[in-house]
Amino acid sequence: MALKPIEPQPGSDRDPANFVGRHEVSTRARQRLQVGANLLLTDPRRMGKTFWMHAFAAQEKRFHCYFIDYEGVFTVNDFLIRTADALIQGGKLPSRAFQKLKTIFDNCDIEISSPITIKSYHRQTSPHVLLTDILSTLDGEENDIIPLVMMDEVPMAVNNIAEREGVGAAEEILQTLRALRQKTTRVRWIVTGSIGFHHVLSKANMTQGVLNDLESLPLGPLTHDEADELARRLLLGVGHEPSDEVSRALVDVSGGIPFLLHKLVGALAHGRYATFTPSDVRVCFEDFIDDPDEFRWFEHYLTRVAPHYGERARIADQILQETLSETNEWVPIDSLTPGEKVADVIEDLIKDHYLERRGRSVRWRYPALQYIWARKKGVWDRR
Repeated sequence: MALKPIEPQPGSDRDPANFVGRHEVSTRARQRLQVGANLLLTDPRRMGKTFWMHAFAAQEKRFHCYFIDYEGVFTVNDFLIRTADALIQGGKLPSRAFQKLKTIFDNCDIEISSPITIKSYHRQTSPHVLLTDILSTLDGEENDIIPLVMMDEVPMAVNNIAEREGVGAAEEILQTLRALRQKTTRVRWIVTGSIGFHHVLSKANMTQGVLNDLESLPLGPLTHDEADELARRLLLGVGHEPSDEVSRALVDVSGGIPFLLHKLVGALAHGRYATFTPSDVRVCFEDFIDDPDEFRWFEHYLTRVAPHYGERARIADQILQETLSETNEWVPIDSLTPGEKVADVIEDLIKDHYLERRGRSVRWRYPALQYIWARKKGVWDRR
């Protein structure tokens, strides 16, 4: 079957027709959601969580999907209005749910472009109560289609709420969301975030109890075959006939991370590379790491340790350096520099997807990101 070309769009493609792979993830998600489970995705940025949710929503006929992006939310009121606005803009709310929204907000009619606002009558009502009221209405859909609420970047919003309104407000929104998941019987929930929930819970003085009803759904890089397909379709998208050697080089240096595949093929097409050879791919990857303007897309992977680990950041960097392995070997924890906080920091680095554990050994979870981190830290020379 002829492959359909895809034009590189690093981090911005939302067309389900251009989505590649994730068959095992989608199958597991479908099966677990159908039996009543709710899911949690906490992969790092640029792993494709948002695109996967859009593609899943477009492809699945068993679910009525509502996608809500909470990036840029700083208060509980923001959280409420962002939720209501996303439900309205989706344009497919059941009439009962839409009527409920119209009793709480002004400017709910879809043809009106003005931002929605809370009616004066409800401005003294707790936003947590209003949030519960509007999302609970989705539970009453009278058909065989399952309502699925997809909440993107929730920990980022909760972290912002903790900083702007205090830990009590952050704690209450997490408890409200958990209560909603427990209260609704037909609605299913997918919650995602690039900031680890464990950091937010620590800031809000809460335990994993507010999340223990959510099943983890690991995304990770594409499988080798899926990454190969994406690499070939991206090469076709820039007018280059894909060869086995070039595709293999792209998959190898990117580690199957979709964003890096998009970025590398786009750079090859518009850069100084006269031909597309495996050597060009590797030089392009090194240039991407060294170019501050291009690498800003990935800068978070290097800079997020300091704000989230605080005084433990030095220990985290030390552990990450001591676990580097060009052959991705398991490193015994007992061989790491000892310290009273080492065990806790290792646990956080695992939750943040830097490391993975097997018994009493750890290693870097994603070899491609290990290499990027080591290169930017000046620990490894160029390959």
